[in-house]
Amino acid sequence: MQDKRTSPRARRLVVRSLATASVAACVAVLTPAAGAGATETPRPYSETYRPQFHFSPAQNWMNDPNGPIWYKGRYHLFFQYNPSGNTWGNMSWGHATSPDLVHWTQQPLAIPQDDTEMVFSGAVVFDKTNSSGLGTHGNPPLVAVYTSLHKSDSVQAQALAYSTDGGTTWKKYAGNPVIDIGSRDFRDPKVFWNAKTRSWTMAVALSAEHKVRFYSSPDLKHWTELSEFGPAGATGGAWECPDLFPLAVDGDPSRVKWVLVVNINPGGPQGASAAQYFVGDFDGKTFTPDDSSTYTPPAGEVIADFEDGTYRSWTTTGTAFGSAPAAGTLPGQQLVTGYQGSGLANSFIDFDASTGSLTSPEFTIDKPYLNFLIGGGNHPISQPDPTAVNLVVNGKVVRTTTGQDGEALDWTHWNVADLAGQKAQIQIVDDNTSGWGHINADQFVLADAPALGSVQRAHWMDYGADFYAATSVNDEPRGRRVVIGWMNSWQYGQDIPTSPWRSADTFPRELALRTVHGKPQLVQQPVQELNILRTGITRTATTVLPDGTDVPLAANGSLLDITATLRAGTAKDFGIKVHTGAGQETRIGYDTATQEIYVDRTRSGASSLSPAFAGVQRAPLTLDSKGRLDLRIVVDTSSVEVYADDGRVVLTDQIFPDPSSNGVSAYAEGGTAHLDSLRAQRLRSAWR
Repeated sequence: MQDKRTSPRARRLVVRSLATASVAACVAVLTPAAGAGATETPRPYSETYRPQFHFSPAQNWMNDPNGPIWYKGRYHLFFQYNPSGNTWGNMSWGHATSPDLVHWTQQPLAIPQDDTEMVFSGAVVFDKTNSSGLGTHGNPPLVAVYTSLHKSDSVQAQALAYSTDGGTTWKKYAGNPVIDIGSRDFRDPKVFWNAKTRSWTMAVALSAEHKVRFYSSPDLKHWTELSEFGPAGATGGAWECPDLFPLAVDGDPSRVKWVLVVNINPGGPQGASAAQYFVGDFDGKTFTPDDSSTYTPPAGEVIADFEDGTYRSWTTTGTAFGSAPAAGTLPGQQLVTGYQGSGLANSFIDFDASTGSLTSPEFTIDKPYLNFLIGGGNHPISQPDPTAVNLVVNGKVVRTTTGQDGEALDWTHWNVADLAGQKAQIQIVDDNTSGWGHINADQFVLADAPALGSVQRAHWMDYGADFYAATSVNDEPRGRRVVIGWMNSWQYGQDIPTSPWRSADTFPRELALRTVHGKPQLVQQPVQELNILRTGITRTATTVLPDGTDVPLAANGSLLDITATLRAGTAKDFGIKVHTGAGQETRIGYDTATQEIYVDRTRSGASSLSPAFAGVQRAPLTLDSKGRLDLRIVVDTSSVEVYADDGRVVLTDQIFPDPSSNGVSAYAEGGTAHLDSLRAQRLRSAWR
C-alpha cells in the first residue's frame, strides 16, 4: 500500500489591538462564507467544537506539529498545513507564535509547497554561530530542516529553509536536498545542537524499516551517518517523527538518561497512530536502550509453524494463500517482518485481489492460551469482507483477531481456558480485495502463559486515541522538556465534524523521568502556564458513591482543570463523568477486574463520523495499596486529557458533545466507592 503520509491518511486573532476596519478584514478572511439559508456566521474561535485553549488553525487542515522553538521571547510553532482545504494535501508549513504556550497568534504561511515538492515534517533550530552560513554573525538564522517529498517520484529527502527575520519569511536553501538516500520512506528529521560533540545531531525515521537513523553535521548542510536504532518496541505501522532528548532521573542532574520518542501509525495501543518511547543512553553516536529489544514468547505445543514448505494437512479454499506457505515478502508487497523461521501464511497474492481461506485439522485445547503471530489488514469478522484469524469450535467462531494494517507480524494470544478439552480448528480468512485486503499469520502455539505483543511490551506516551507526532520544544527557556502532539487520529481525522478548521494540538506538556518499579519512566503534566486561564471559580466535592449511583457535582463547565482522588472500596467500576447532559457523557473510569483506567466516549456526542471513533480507550494502571486513583482531567469543548498517577499514565481523546452538555458527575458500579476529594477549576477561553 502507498504510505499514508503521501496520500490522505496519511491565532489567536489579535482583534483587541486592531482597528475596526482591520478586524472586519481579518474576520472576512478567517471565517467561511455563509451558505444558503445560514442565519449567522460564528465569530472566529467560537464555532461549535472549537477548542478554547488548544491551538487550532483559524481554518483548513492541520496535522503534525513541526519545529517548536523558543526564540527571542516567543514560542514558535510550525505545523503540517493545507493552505487550500480542510483535508490532507498540499502539505506546507503553517506558523503560529505565543508568549506563553497558551495564547497563540497564527502567522502567515511559513514554508509553502511548490511545483516540485511538498514540505513534510521536521525541526527548527537557531544557528546562533551561523555555522550554516545562511545568515551572518550579526544576524544568525533560524534554520528549518524538513522532509521534501519529491512530487515527480515520491522520494523523501531532507532539505533546509532559513529565516533571517525572526521566522516571518523563509527561503529554501539552493543546495537542497542535504540528505537524499533515494527512499520513499525517509522522513521527519528532529535536529538539535549537541554541546558535548559540538555538532548538530539529527534523528530521522526509516519508516518502513522501523528504524531511526542518526546523523551528525558541523553546519546543517553536510551530514555524516552515525548509527541506526531499531526495529524495536512496537512495529505494527510506519515509524515517524522521532525525537531524542536527555532528562534527569527523579530530578537528579547526576543521573541523566536519554529518551527516544518514535511515533507509529498504525500500531498504537488503540490500533491506530500513537507515540512510543525508549529510555536509554546516547553517546553522541549510538542510542542504546535500557530494555532488551529481544522477546522470547512462552514455550508450548506447536500447532503450526509453516516451516517445511507445505501446508501439510491444512485445507485451502480459493487462491489467496497459494499452494504453499510464503517464504516472506511476496512480489509487490511492503517488507514483511516479524515471522519466525522461513515460512508463513501470507495471502498477498495478486496484489490483494484474491480471496480464500486456510483451515487447520482439529486439535485438542489442552493449555490455557493459544499464542500466534499476526499481521496484515484490519478487517474484523464483524464487518463485511474480513481478513482474520478465527478459532472454530463445533462449527462456530469462538475467538477472532484481525491485523492492524501493517506488514509486521506481532504476537497476540487468546485465553482459551474455558474451552479446555474441546476440539478446535484454526481458520485464516481473506475475503477482502480492497486496501490491506490480506492477512499474515505464523507460529500457532498452545502454552501455559500468554505471549505479549509489542504493543503490550512497549512504553507509550499516551494511551488515548488522539495523540500523535509528538515533538519537543527546542531551546525551552526554563530548561524544561515540553512536548506538543497532534490531537487527532489517522483513523478518522479527516472526518471529524469541525469547520472551517480541522485538527488541534494537545495542550503542551512538561516531561520528566520518574523511577517506577526500579526503572525510569516518563511522567507528564500540563505546563503550569495553564494556570493563566483560571477564572478563580473553584468547586470542591467529597462524597460516598453507593453502588449504581451517578452523583452530579457542582463543578459543571466545558473548560475545566479537575484534580480528584477516588478510592475503589468494593466497586467494580468507578470514576468521573464530564460533558454530561442531553443523554451524553464522557466517562473516565477504572475497571478493578482488569486493573485498567479508561476513557469511554461511546456516548460522548457526535460519534458517527467513523466506525473507529466511538469506543473505549484503556490503559494498564495498578491502584496503590489503599485502592486510590489520583486523576487530573483537563477538559476543553472537544477534548479530554487524563493524567493518572501523577502523569504516569495519560489518555487523550477528542469528543464532540453538544454545547449544553457541560455537567460533571461521579459514579460507582458493582459496589461502593469513595470520592475523597475533587477540585475543579473553571478556565477561560484563550481566544477572548
